Amino acid sequence: MSEKVKNSGRSIRAKLLNIAKQENIFFQTILTRYFQERLLYRMSLTQYKEHFYLKGGALMYAYERFAARPTLDIDFLGANISNDSDNIIKAFKEIGAVPYDEDGVSFDINHITAKDITEFKDYHGIRISIPVTMDTIAQVMTMDIGFGDIVTPNPVLLDYPILLSHLPMANILAYSIETVIAEKMHAVIDLADQSSRMKDYYDLYHILITQVYDKSILQEAIKRTFENRHTCYDIDTMLFRVDYPNNANMQTRWKAFMRKITANSDLTFANVVRYLQVELKPYWENLKDGQ
Repeated sequence: MSEKVKNSGRSIRAKLLNIAKQENIFFQTILTRYFQERLLYRMSLTQYKEHFYLKGGALMYAYERFAARPTLDIDFLGANISNDSDNIIKAFKEIGAVPYDEDGVSFDINHITAKDITEFKDYHGIRISIPVTMDTIAQVMTMDIGFGDIVTPNPVLLDYPILLSHLPMANILAYSIETVIAEKMHAVIDLADQSSRMKDYYDLYHILITQVYDKSILQEAIKRTFENRHTCYDIDTMLFRVDYPNNANMQTRWKAFMRKITANSDLTFANVVRYLQVELKPYWENLKDGQ
């Protein structure tokens, strides 16, 4: 690590600590956001900008900043790139090697690891871990890369928000908001009351009440996503049952999730599900007619 990187790291560490105090946010959360931001900046300067589309919690942060739920990893859709572990490691070695002393961040490209993850049904995904340091801080970043999904109508260019205004912003490709909604909707319908992923309900609710989206594009995104994931219309799907908002097991999981992310405890599972039922049922019913 060069002396310039070390000096930048010390200065930036102090600035990030001030942000954490001003925003009343855990310093570790700010650090994680910062490291993610700087990795995305390096990616934006490489050919891999065209091959990794941002999704998940890090994308939610781009939309909602500190109102978004905390997330420790970055999620991508791999596009026009092999899901071979060695190939993905090679890509992130190139990304991490992009020099930029001014942000004080150093990625240890010689100790990147990868493992298969099986939550992606038709194609295995890859979880990448890369050590990162700044000043005396050292931690490991993780990135989950899925394959085989589709984005409707197309990925969008996104200027990723920065914590420190003097640093350059990453311009990357990301999911359209309609595709985010479609995939979240699929998750809550497909997993139903077997889901432990309360974040899908939480994100879906927040997107629908805060973001602007095109209803016709959303209908197409839902249709294509459900077809691609081999999920058909079911008149008795649990999400739209009258009694589902009162599901005791899901309410218990929801309360635990809300405590974990230290979010507004007044937002109940029942209220979230009732809102989703009203907003999403018309799109679901249209699938019955092949729309």
